[in-house]
Amino acid sequence: MNIAILSRWNSACGVSLHSEFIGREFVKKGHELTIFAPENVRPIDKDEDYVIRCCSDEGDHSKTFFHAKPFLENDYEIMVIQRLEWIPLEPLKRIFSAIRKKAKIIYVVHERKLPLNPLFYDFTFDTVICFDERYKKQWAKKHKDIYIIPYPVGYLQKGDKITARRELGMPEDKKIIFSYGWAPELHIFPILPSLKNIYEEHPFLFLVLADPKYTKADLKIFKEYQFVELRYELASTERIYKYLNASDIYLIHKEKSEVRQGEAVVPSAILMCLGAPTPVLTSDTEFVWFLDKEVIRYSNEDEFKNFIAKIFNKNKIVGETIKAAENYATSNSPSTIADEFIKLFNQLLKYG
Repeated sequence: MNIAILSRWNSACGVSLHSEFIGREFVKKGHELTIFAPENVRPIDKDEDYVIRCCSDEGDHSKTFFHAKPFLENDYEIMVIQRLEWIPLEPLKRIFSAIRKKAKIIYVVHERKLPLNPLFYDFTFDTVICFDERYKKQWAKKHKDIYIIPYPVGYLQKGDKITARRELGMPEDKKIIFSYGWAPELHIFPILPSLKNIYEEHPFLFLVLADPKYTKADLKIFKEYQFVELRYELASTERIYKYLNASDIYLIHKEKSEVRQGEAVVPSAILMCLGAPTPVLTSDTEFVWFLDKEVIRYSNEDEFKNFIAKIFNKNKIVGETIKAAENYATSNSPSTIADEFIKLFNQLLKYG
């Protein structure tokens, strides 16, 4: 079938990642794919031939533009829309009836709560896809036809640790904790004092990938910590997996305050990395409420320190975590999730 996706693409963003996981699987399975994407504000890879950059990204707010012609002239019978409010709504609204005449329209919910922009509700969809019951409960107030399809997980990829370290220029004889994130002031700065306390008993290298948009002045706090190696890089998924294979721990810290009451969230950065043979160590927050043994969760500094020591000493929790993550990644692989989408597309096309 001919499928179109309106979404960010090849961008450092959980919405983009979701589109990439299912979109590339559609292509592998023999379907025709067109990506209608906004201008890339955080590029991590080169665009494929089927990607059309046709509008501004409203998350940027520096300029607004919208090219209607690609939407009207390209052939597609399915249109998947991801995070609509990042697209200029007024010009899209003017051609939306023409899109509806040629395609079934599916909306994938990434919003933590129902959109506040009244323009959003001028758009109608044939069905809405939510990641779990929390999202469905919110959207049931606005839409009756809702399907639950989980967020896809990164591909299983096992690599040699020493080889990966050599390729990345990382030391071969040290314990390495790896972290990346596009808001270090939220996800890395708060845990540096705890890491310093741990470092005194369990020496390690803390490798941090930072968005190149940050200046040295923005991240000057890292100079206070001798165990930090900072690299400025917007890495592709493939390269992040190389970092994961080279590391002993993937650390992703979240503050409980990042989720307000009533909001629904998924940890796209964690889900992307579950296919690597590297244990995920994360704070116990709403982001990982649906995960069990697939990640190692800490609630305080003592637990944090204890788990790092166990991982470095190759405690059985490491094997148990990696095995659980592998099982989850297998059950929710991009191929499996893409098949769920295709099944839904066929139902919509057959029964309308």
